[in-house]
Amino acid sequence: MVEDLPAFYRIGPAPPDRPWVVVSMVATVDGATALDGVSGALGNDTDREVLRLARAAADVIVVGAATVRAEQYRPVREPKQLVVVSRNGDLGGAPAAGAPNTHIVRPEPDGPDGLAALLARYPGRVVVCEGGPSLNGQVLAAGLADEVLVTISPRLVAGGSARLAHGPDQADPTPWELRHVLVDEDHLFVRYRRRGEATS
Repeated sequence: MVEDLPAFYRIGPAPPDRPWVVVSMVATVDGATALDGVSGALGNDTDREVLRLARAAADVIVVGAATVRAEQYRPVREPKQLVVVSRNGDLGGAPAAGAPNTHIVRPEPDGPDGLAALLARYPGRVVVCEGGPSLNGQVLAAGLADEVLVTISPRLVAGGSARLAHGPDQADPTPWELRHVLVDEDHLFVRYRRRGEATS
């Protein structure tokens, strides 16, 4: 495992007037975000520690309902909030369902405007978005992400798995600033920040 990961993954603090939004995902070399329908097999111990650090920094974790169902999300520890974006409220019996700090929301109107309105509820907080790809696509298309944490898994799986972010809207193509690249067990850990953002 990479030494001193906390020094590389200091996140926030958020500005007082809006949330600090982090997208955190794992993907294969050819861009797949799942193997046999889930992402767990793609990472290693360092990837799991990066996820833990991101969650530790978060006040709010935002995730799509399909990801909650596929990954069988568990409740997060209070006072953190798990916000599930869902069209119908179906969490497929995931352990997080029914937990007091799990909130199911459907942004209105749908799409980036609704997502922006949702995230605007959390000024001064760190929000970590854990996917899936459709939710990530909305976050990026709306210009809401401040930084992106990506673990690149040393696998090429082809198939039809969705890439890290997708959707009908294109994100701002301006290059982001690379903060670091770490290597562990042939996995790459990259952290990008939107250009012009204050550093932590």
